[in-house]
Formats: sequence, structure tokens, C-alpha cells
Amino acid sequence: MSRVSTRSRQRKRVLSTALSAFTCAALVAGCAQQISGVPTTMGSYSTTEVAGLPVTNGPSGPKPDAPDAPLPVDGTDNGPMDRLARNAVADIDEYWSSVFPETFDGKRFVPVKRLVSYDSGGPGQQLCGENTAGVVNAFYCPPDDLVAWDRGTLLPELDNSFGPMAVVAVLAHEMGHAVQHRARTVKPDDQVIVMEQQADCFAGAYFRYVAEGSSRYFQISTGKGLNEVMGVLSFIRDAPGKSDFMGSNAHGSAFDRVTAFQYGFDEGPQRCAKMDFDDVSRRTTLFGSWKAGQDTDLPVDERGLEAVEKSLQEVFRDTGAEPPTITTGQSSCGRRTTPASYCASTNTVSLDLPALQRIAQPPSKEAESGYGDFAAYAQVASRYALSVQKAAGLPLDDPAAGLRTACMVGAWSGLLVEDPIGKRNPVGSLRVVAEDIDEGVAALLGEDSLIAADVNGKQVPVGFARVEAFRIGVQEGMAPCSTKYSAP
Repeated sequence: MSRVSTRSRQRKRVLSTALSAFTCAALVAGCAQQISGVPTTMGSYSTTEVAGLPVTNGPSGPKPDAPDAPLPVDGTDNGPMDRLARNAVADIDEYWSSVFPETFDGKRFVPVKRLVSYDSGGPGQQLCGENTAGVVNAFYCPPDDLVAWDRGTLLPELDNSFGPMAVVAVLAHEMGHAVQHRARTVKPDDQVIVMEQQADCFAGAYFRYVAEGSSRYFQISTGKGLNEVMGVLSFIRDAPGKSDFMGSNAHGSAFDRVTAFQYGFDEGPQRCAKMDFDDVSRRTTLFGSWKAGQDTDLPVDERGLEAVEKSLQEVFRDTGAEPPTITTGQSSCGRRTTPASYCASTNTVSLDLPALQRIAQPPSKEAESGYGDFAAYAQVASRYALSVQKAAGLPLDDPAAGLRTACMVGAWSGLLVEDPIGKRNPVGSLRVVAEDIDEGVAALLGEDSLIAADVNGKQVPVGFARVEAFRIGVQEGMAPCSTKYSAP
């Protein structure tokens, strides 16, 4: 498993035009420069809304007064998991029946022909040319036009780990494949990842419908509820180092899957229908590394901190900001945020090394706070980013500061990618891989990270916005960090 890694062979440092654009926009008066990339609306962020919907933290799951859907399910045991799945498919059917005609030139949506429930731990049956014994999965089968799910292991595990809306999310993805076949939004020779990303996007569009209160069966909060659904996508991502976007079974990294979901939630099914190989390949982090097998975790110690500090100085050098002093000693300011803090008066980043080391532990039941080494170093990068903002005269204690910080950490991350998104050249000798970016997403969906926090450690309460800011930085570079997330 590859995470933050160093490379002995140096290559020429080439900064993106987006990085220089940050300098112009934030630091140098009267500076003008052509900016490449996707245009971003200035100041178009909100800490009280999620893609135009108000932030809520109410209940998420089946509505208390929801009816039982009358859909027939082959093989059902009529238990709670099958009831949840049946109602999910019925609700998704209602959504697509409503939006399919306006999305796809007046065509009518036709529900799938067959629903099948099975127990992966029981006697197998033949479905779509495969025996279901031991198949912990949910899937859509195009030849038979059926959706099947494992009620014995998969659905209970999702429900226990993430809540009932996790089950709904997986089935919304599978129904997304049914939509593809009805709308013919993918070609027979399209890469698998295009189909999978599009299905994630269609699932996001459906969840917008639920979040708007239009669902007959379900409800979801735009705060914690959406965080949990995006956490499911992170959980079921492709295994790092074992797949790439050209693979025959590629679904995408956590970063890829959350990105596609957010596109659907924010822009609707029309955006999903436009996804093609060019779109996915430009933004994916699921790529093969030329140094596969040579990558290693970067230990959180003095030597690792020196490598990260050097990388941050290289990436942010052209901003003209004086680099902060990074120390493992106590903060010289009265306040301290854990595991890293920034003192503006002395331009110092103070670190709690043991706390960073705990974050750097791989996620496990024994180390619940661990996210991985990149997630730990991203905390350091976030406090470094505050020093750049201070040099630009930007406030450090408002909601924009937290999102600017997440964006800048994302931009730093994107500039260390060996196979650069947007064909940007990597900077310096420190490298990140797909798993690193996924660690950042996981930490951003948590409630105790500094990656999207202001100088006081207060992060924007909406995980959707935190991940979006980080994603914009990774994909578009530094420029949007000072334009989209300008001070109120």
C-alpha cells in the first residue's frame, strides 16, 4: 500500500499557472495573468448551504410513516434488509420516472424487470451467469435487466457501519447502471470506470431528490447524513495499488467516487450523462505508478517533517510569503490546536508529534483515530497554508479561511502527484499516490481534522463543503483558493 513517498531522482520543478495565479489574485496588486483550468465563481461558497440546500442535521433514514413498497422480490425472506432494499428501489424508481423524460429527450423510464435477494452465506443460485454463494455484493445484470443484493452479509454490514442510507446509496448506484442502459449514455467500448463513475453521479442526483424532501420513503440531513453516504463511497473504493482507471473492474478511488457523487448532487443527472472517458481521465487519481512497489509510507518523525517542510516551501515559494518556522516545541501563542497550531504573531507552526503519529496510523479497530500518514502531514500543511494567507492579508478566523485552507492543502497535494491531474508537472521530490488523496477525503469527513479549519481549529460544519474545497484545489490548483473562497 503506497502513501506519501520520496524519490531519489530529482526532476525540474515546474509550477502550474494556477499556482502563479494565486500569487496574482491574493498577493500582488495589479497583477494580470492568463489562468488555465475550469472557471470558478468568485466568492461562490456558503457555510449555511449544501449545493443550494440549507444545512440540516436532523434524522436520516426511512421516514417513520413510509409505506411498504409492493414490488415483488424473488428469494426474499421478508426481513428488515429486504424491506429496506425494496423500498429503496421503489423510491429510486419514482425519482427516475419523474426526471428521466426531461433528462433524456422525453423518454419514459421503465423499471427493471426483476429484483432478487440472496444470502451469500447460503446455498448459491445462478444469477447473471454467476453462482451467488460467497458473493458479497449488489449488482445490476444488463442481459436479464435485474438488480440483486446480498441480504445476508453486505446489506447488514453497510447498515451496521454507516446506517440505512448506506444501503440506499449502493442500490441507487446499481439502479444508475439500469439508467445507463435505458438512456444509452455509455458506449459498448467505454472503459468500466466511466460506467461506474456515471452510476455514482446518478446516485448523487437521486440523493439531491431525497435531501430536498421529495422522497416518499426516505429522509437525509445535508450535514451528518450526507457525510455518512460519502463515507460509504470511501469505504467501497478500489483497493489502492491494485487497480488503475484503465482496469476491467475499476470503480474509482474514494476521491473519484465522491467527486462523481458531488457532481450529481450539485448539478443533476444532466451532468452525469455528459461523463465520458476524457472527463474521467482528466480528474481521476486512480492511475498506475511507474515506481509501483518502490513507494513507502513516510514516517512521522523529524526526517519526515523535514521532507514535508521542504515540499511546502517549494510549492508555496512563488507566493512570496515568508515560510513559517515549524517546530515540535510548545506554541508561543496562548491558544493551541491539536495536532498542529499556527501562531500568526511569530509565524510559527507548532506540532504535537505523538498526536500526529496517532493520526498517521492506518485505520483499524485498534486505532480508530488513524487515517494514514498523508492525513497526518495534511494537518501540518493546513497550518502552513494559514501563514500564506496571513502574508496575503487574508483573515484567518472566518469560515472562508477554513475552506481556503482545505483548497490550498488540495492544491499542494495535486502538485505532488506523479501522474498529474490536468497534466500538471509534479513539484520537488516528495510524491503522493491515490491512497494519499483518499486519506485526505476520509479525514475531511471526520469531525476532528484541521485540514479545513481556521486558525482556531474551527472547521466548516458541512463535510460536503470541506471535501469540495479540497477537491477543487487538487483538480484546479491554487487559483480558486483565493477567488472562490474569498473573504465575506
